[in-house]
Amino acid sequence: MKLLAFILLILNVTTLKTEAGSDGAFTQLSSAAPAAAAAPVPVPAREKTKAPAGLALVRAIQSKYWERIECWQDAARPFATESALNKSRHETPEIISAFGSNLPPTSTFLLHYGPKWRTNKGKVVILVHGASDNANRAWATPAILLGDASKPGLLQTLEAAGHRVFAVTFPHKHGNLFYEAQYLADAIELARQATGEQKVTLIGHSAGGLVARVYVSNFRLNGAWTPYRGDVANLVTLAAPHRGQDFAFRHPEFNYYFMKDELAANAPMSWDKVLAYGVWQDTLEFSIYSDNFPMQQQVLYNWTGKYPVKPTSPDSYTTLHGGYGFVSHSLGIDDAVARGGNFINTFRSYPVPADIAVTVIAGNNNKIENVPQTESDGPSDGLVFVESAAHTADLTHPARKTPVNKLIVNENHLTITFSPAMLKLVAGLVK
Repeated sequence: MKLLAFILLILNVTTLKTEAGSDGAFTQLSSAAPAAAAAPVPVPAREKTKAPAGLALVRAIQSKYWERIECWQDAARPFATESALNKSRHETPEIISAFGSNLPPTSTFLLHYGPKWRTNKGKVVILVHGASDNANRAWATPAILLGDASKPGLLQTLEAAGHRVFAVTFPHKHGNLFYEAQYLADAIELARQATGEQKVTLIGHSAGGLVARVYVSNFRLNGAWTPYRGDVANLVTLAAPHRGQDFAFRHPEFNYYFMKDELAANAPMSWDKVLAYGVWQDTLEFSIYSDNFPMQQQVLYNWTGKYPVKPTSPDSYTTLHGGYGFVSHSLGIDDAVARGGNFINTFRSYPVPADIAVTVIAGNNNKIENVPQTESDGPSDGLVFVESAAHTADLTHPARKTPVNKLIVNENHLTITFSPAMLKLVAGLVK
């Protein structure tokens, strides 16, 4: 079930006082106390360079997989504190140690330095993980959830090809995509400063592909957020839901799984009330309508016009449209989309700059090991419809001369980042 929770990365806007002291951002408030973290251990000396304006180095730790991991704080941006379920906090000890907490401040992020970033001479590559993930799992030990921590990931593969590899880890497992685009902007500036390179390659998995696209396309909240600075040469997305997804609403039977402790952390319910033993139970905090899952609201898109919901699913009509069913109450997909700012439809007006080489890669294998049910209402990678992950129209700038490259591979939502064939393919795209 833990694997099921992980692959269900499916993927209230309010105004309040933000961390940086100004108003007007998405807000997700949390009163939970941060957990204690292990004391940092000595790390290699950092170059004596001036930190970019607004950024401060909080701590640095040694890593089993990276040369070092640095925790940075961006005090110049109007981040609002994001709330999260207790079960949605970070669990990887090394990540907690680097952040100093299992629920770090919204204004912080981690920058991971590959072991060979100093000695390699190839491209500077920044890896961007998806929802409910971190850079260690996604890129250094990608098959760990399948029981094999020894299989190499893109970190090892790209370094073996001579490239200089960096990665980010986000503070919130389901955080606001606009915030994550700011962390990425900061990470790019730090990597450029460390290496002296003018442009980098971005590789993003699942929601991480959307984060990279948000940054380069200049899709922003109002406020003092970093604009695109012309510092990306190549963008590769792996199983990114470019036209969104609606898994939680088309498969309401999974709400029963999400109610269990081991699953509530990683996938939001589409029901805000459940009838249990004759009594209506409030499940709002576990639902996509709560402030705990801003990213999941943002990536929602109603695909039922193309791939209808099966009427045999429990309370299928009321789950999708809202209202009381036999065993549940839902606010409906339109409500959840609105809470996410109608993100996917608005994003259509922000194409990728014409001078960036772009490749979108979609998987068409909907079988995922140890998962009893995956997305089968249409061709998918087990979570995201092929048509969404392979969508290129919204990315294509009118001035683009080189078409967006679209590849469809026989991989699922997980193996698309680490199968031997994919490691070879992605490495070949970094030129």
